[in-house]
Amino acid sequence: MYNVDAIAAYDQQVVADIKEHQGYINASNYAADLKIIDVRTYRVLMPWRGTKRWDGSAEGFSFAAFETDQGIVGIAEGVGGDELKEQVVGKNPFDPTIRGLLGLAYWDFVGKIAGKPLYRYLREVFDLDTPETTRIPMAAYTWYRFPDIHGENEVTFDTYPDHVKSLMEDESFRIIKLSMCDFEPMRYVEMIHNIRDRVGYEVDIRVDPHASWSESEALRFMKDVEDCRIEWIEEPVGGRFENIFRAGHRLRMMSTIPISSHIWLPPLQRDVKPVRYGEYPSGRYGDETLDQPLDLDVMRRHVAADISAPDAYAGPLALKRYYDTARFMGMELGMHSAYELGPGTAIRLHIAAFSFPYSIPYHIIWGNGSMPMSLHGLDAHYNQWVGDVIKGGKMKYENGCLKVPEGPGLGVELDPDLLEQYRWTEEKQKIHTEHIERIRATHLDALGWRKDRMGWVR
Repeated sequence: MYNVDAIAAYDQQVVADIKEHQGYINASNYAADLKIIDVRTYRVLMPWRGTKRWDGSAEGFSFAAFETDQGIVGIAEGVGGDELKEQVVGKNPFDPTIRGLLGLAYWDFVGKIAGKPLYRYLREVFDLDTPETTRIPMAAYTWYRFPDIHGENEVTFDTYPDHVKSLMEDESFRIIKLSMCDFEPMRYVEMIHNIRDRVGYEVDIRVDPHASWSESEALRFMKDVEDCRIEWIEEPVGGRFENIFRAGHRLRMMSTIPISSHIWLPPLQRDVKPVRYGEYPSGRYGDETLDQPLDLDVMRRHVAADISAPDAYAGPLALKRYYDTARFMGMELGMHSAYELGPGTAIRLHIAAFSFPYSIPYHIIWGNGSMPMSLHGLDAHYNQWVGDVIKGGKMKYENGCLKVPEGPGLGVELDPDLLEQYRWTEEKQKIHTEHIERIRATHLDALGWRKDRMGWVR
């Protein structure tokens, strides 16, 4: 078990250091004396490659562009609404009262005022001497998928191994993440062995049951695929957070497969209580979690994960806190993915280049002292999008990596033509909604799913 008192003391030092730099970043940029004079908001409907059972064939996104009196424009993903303009116009973007409304546009402004890519600015502010990288290894997220609205891009149980092989050949992915909640766990044992037979050991495989299995199901699965060299399994057991922690703790002692978590990483006091989407007080990419202490009681009871893989919602400073404390605890590092397009992917790349202490090759890096530090490529859904809304279109994978954007700020800009091309309309939404209903009515019986008053269930 952990020496929680030592961890808490170290974490307090980390937070104090970060807050000191946070104050400097905000004060120095506030002094630029910018004023927001206009806000433009956009809503798009981005098609997936194929159709996901639970999300359909497209996903909705919102964006905002904040223009200042000095001609600097900060962009944000996951921010919008008719009331946004009246809330921020006339105010300095570094006014703490509107911090949560700007989302990641705050960090876009930070880099643009400095005239530097965000990650480089942050590295200079924190005086980091870790190796600088400009390419971040990415995992290709995959799932069992139905045909899209054009009848294309289907991936079945039988074609899954060939699909993985194509990702390796076409875009040189070396990390594949498998979504595993459509079939019973034991059927996925067969799938993973089939994938290994098809692609060999040239690709790392990580699996994500979406916290949908029982502890006994997870243990049987993990024992049966130990010979397949699984990179990690992400939170296999569902229920309340306490149950996820308890199951992770026990499974770590009964299997050689590492467990990753974006909940227990190390845990904050707030994290032991379910939090509904949209309840974060400082916006999707805010750093408000710096004010949340570690949950020492949970840490005394559980060692629930091997790999700390937080969501990028918390912002670069909060994630640096997670990573620094996780390294002190001996955890390995990763980054979880939600659904991001170009701006959201860009902030994740900058965070990794700032917070991860690695250079390519990334598997092992020797840090201070003699302990090796293991790092993992970033989770990503990005490979599954049909397109993007940034200038130049989708970022290009090179040898399974994405380059960190080198322009000032986030280094990406919204493209008016692509925003129009993928603009959300009621007609587009209707087409995709009708499509997923047809899928549910005609295909889900093959997966053993049925519809009742609570929705689609196994």
